Amino acid sequence: MFAKIGPLEADEYVFFRLEKKDSAEVAALEKKCFSTPWTEKEFSLSFDQKIFEVFGLKKNDILVAYIAMYHTEDELEILNIATDPKHRRNGAGKRLLALMLCIGQKLGIQQAFLEVRRTNIPAINLYEQMCFSQIGVRKKYYKDTGEDALLYKCNLADLSDCLC
Repeated sequence: MFAKIGPLEADEYVFFRLEKKDSAEVAALEKKCFSTPWTEKEFSLSFDQKIFEVFGLKKNDILVAYIAMYHTEDELEILNIATDPKHRRNGAGKRLLALMLCIGQKLGIQQAFLEVRRTNIPAINLYEQMCFSQIGVRKKYYKDTGEDALLYKCNLADLSDCLC
């Protein structure tokens, strides 16, 4: 479904679709961002699944942010959004998420879902700015801390054109 998406200038970043050959680079960024990161092998195996996609932002040819998801024809589930700590708070994650939601909307995907740690206030604020609404809680979901996961949903058909 996403196969025809190529590089796109996004402010000072280059937006592009990652592939299996990029597994090491994605895993390296993942390790900088999460306490329980996916491994290079896990990314590599996931790229073999037709429903798995990863898009990234590069600046000066260095991966600074990525978004990983599963998708069907009418739904997508955002698995991870990661931004290199050196590039946080400058809009990279927001721009990446907005691009993905707009692409999903233009492809006819109806809904986007994600889970977020209850204590990840910066991420929660971002998701709520981007039209996600909390729809549930998964108690003690995260194995490393026993923390709850908040479930969020975005109706892509309801997004305004200003995001795209």
